[in-house]
Amino acid sequence: MFRGLYTATSGMMSQNRQQQVLTNNLSNANTPGFKKDDSAIRSFPEQLIKAMNTNQPAPIGTLSTGVYLQEAIPSFLQGPLLETGHSTDFALVDDNLPDDPDGQRGSLLFAVENADGDVRYTRNGQFTVDAQGFLATSFGQRVLGENLQPVQVEDSGFTVQENGQITRQDGTDGGKLWIGATADPAQLVKEGHNLLNWAGAEADAPALAADEGNYIKQGFIEQSNVDLTRTMTDMMMAYRGFESNQKVIQAYDRSMEKAVNEIGRV
Repeated sequence: MFRGLYTATSGMMSQNRQQQVLTNNLSNANTPGFKKDDSAIRSFPEQLIKAMNTNQPAPIGTLSTGVYLQEAIPSFLQGPLLETGHSTDFALVDDNLPDDPDGQRGSLLFAVENADGDVRYTRNGQFTVDAQGFLATSFGQRVLGENLQPVQVEDSGFTVQENGQITRQDGTDGGKLWIGATADPAQLVKEGHNLLNWAGAEADAPALAADEGNYIKQGFIEQSNVDLTRTMTDMMMAYRGFESNQKVIQAYDRSMEKAVNEIGRV
């Protein structure tokens, strides 16, 4: 009798977790370069039910024992581009990447240096120039060049070609932005501050994209790939699923109350 309580409770827990994922997507709908998370809900192994009060037990069917939200998977679909006109804003264009032999298209990435001196990746190209003239993120992480050293542009009067080549305002060479590519962006793990860490094999880590590619647009930012209408619809569905499981538990509660207070008197 209590098995249904556990099943309904697991449903409520998974819908609550999905609501958290959707809420995080919604709150980052205006974050440049943000990639939404898609949640994967799976069922626990089913149990085979058999009729036991017979000479030869006969299978009746299967019974689900509940569900769980296994993981939140980032979607690396290209977000829409917004023209800002700011020289420190950059957008990466995945459409210019060649397709892999299996027909899959990877993802382009900027490289930055975190507070511990480690390399992290990001799609957020809304940069700024810090007090020392280095190109940096809004959180202070310095943007790296193709030699994986911080890029010094001196001021905001610089220009960047579509392949990442930098020319400072005085005409001097400012180096080249590190523009990496990976064929398997699913191996990237979110760390906060819109940074990504590579969780796959080191040999498969993002590497410099081909020189001849036109991968970057200066004066543009890539917007979040969150679909507001779809997200709000999914949130309503998650709420209804939570509510339905809640009503199942309430029905079990009423049945147990009747069993204790009425049937127990006989």
